[in-house]
Amino acid sequence: MATWSDLEMELSIWHAAGVTPTFWWRDDDAESPSPALDTLLALAQRHSVPIHLAVVPKSVGPALANRLSHATDTYVLQHGFAHVNNEPFGARASEVGEHRDIDLQLRDLKDGWQRLVQAQIPNLLPGFAAPWNRIADKTVAHFPDLGYRLLSTCHARKSPSPVAGVTQVNIHFDPIRWKQGPKFRGTEATLEGVVEHLVQRRTGLVDKTEPTGLSTHHLQTDDIVWSFTDQLLERLTHNGASEWIRLSSFLDQK
Repeated sequence: MATWSDLEMELSIWHAAGVTPTFWWRDDDAESPSPALDTLLALAQRHSVPIHLAVVPKSVGPALANRLSHATDTYVLQHGFAHVNNEPFGARASEVGEHRDIDLQLRDLKDGWQRLVQAQIPNLLPGFAAPWNRIADKTVAHFPDLGYRLLSTCHARKSPSPVAGVTQVNIHFDPIRWKQGPKFRGTEATLEGVVEHLVQRRTGLVDKTEPTGLSTHHLQTDDIVWSFTDQLLERLTHNGASEWIRLSSFLDQK
């Protein structure tokens, strides 16, 4: 388990080496405006941190587009189609997993993308955040043809590019634990995930160039988690402690 002091120590080690650690923020499951979404966007704005919303396309409409048009430094990734589990009983949940017919998957992915476009969602990036953070290799292989250039799942990535032309940028820690219902993971347990990935990056155990990813879910966030996230962002942004990445920056890379 890690403490705030452990996080500050790790950040100081990076800075002593003349390096500013990079982070990025992904929030999942947006479909429509809500008080929780307002809280999320206000928190990001207060700390001047760019945020990436993984939006479920099935029921998306102009109301979300209008709300996001007034949001600062907010970007959108496609989050599946309907966020339903298509895997058989006993398999780990995925909407785009190994067992579902690939033609049905591709139909849904294309339909979902068109719904986001037709809703005129602002700052829509050509990227896909996999529901449950799981996606079959056979699906990713079609990403160049579908026009996706970004992929996000979880854990330290094995390669920056799973297929040519697609950059993978994952999330690495989540203040919510999901077994037996969403609840706060706890300060020390969440900080452990942050510090662990930073240490692994610094020591070369994982890809040093992948920014450490914060995962949140505004619709399942209670006051305790909001408070923790506020404190974390304060510590990570105070006096240039870290740099927060916009995934759009990867689209400019050759």
